[in-house]
Amino acid sequence: MQMLSLRIWVRAFMNKGEMMKDYIRWPLIVVMIIVLIGLCHWAKTLELHDVRTVYDGDTIQLDDGRKIRLIGVDAPEVKSVYSKEEPFGEESKRYLEKLLLGKKVYIKIGAEQFDKYGRTLAYVYMDDVLLNGRIIKDGWARAYVRFDYEYKDLFVSYEKEAKSRGIGIWSRD
Repeated sequence: MQMLSLRIWVRAFMNKGEMMKDYIRWPLIVVMIIVLIGLCHWAKTLELHDVRTVYDGDTIQLDDGRKIRLIGVDAPEVKSVYSKEEPFGEESKRYLEKLLLGKKVYIKIGAEQFDKYGRTLAYVYMDDVLLNGRIIKDGWARAYVRFDYEYKDLFVSYEKEAKSRGIGIWSRD
């Protein structure tokens, strides 16, 4: 395998058995380095984890102990020492448990890393599905609109769609 990849590299810099001209070779090397740096950065921004706990419809805990707050999601609160239960709080939590508990997810940390409670702010993906948007689209949370984030307009449109369909938290309006 190493010999094959070495052969590919040699061919990339050879032209009919001769070394490529410097004016072609060096820009090609620069482009390859930029691509490799980009791939390394992309790989660092997505982290694979198991979901250990679902606290409510917008907060989970990963296998490494971090609490993750789903960016752009405002789910009803469940009863805890910190909050009173809101209508559909338990249903929203159960929905997220059904989707995530014990499953592997990819985490993409947001531009702002932490909220005021120290939770990591992130987008959560499973099987190429952005779960932050899915819980809103399926009607179990609202789009959080107090600050800007990457998918804000999309999440607001998901909320409008769920509300017009009368599903999830919108089923009693």
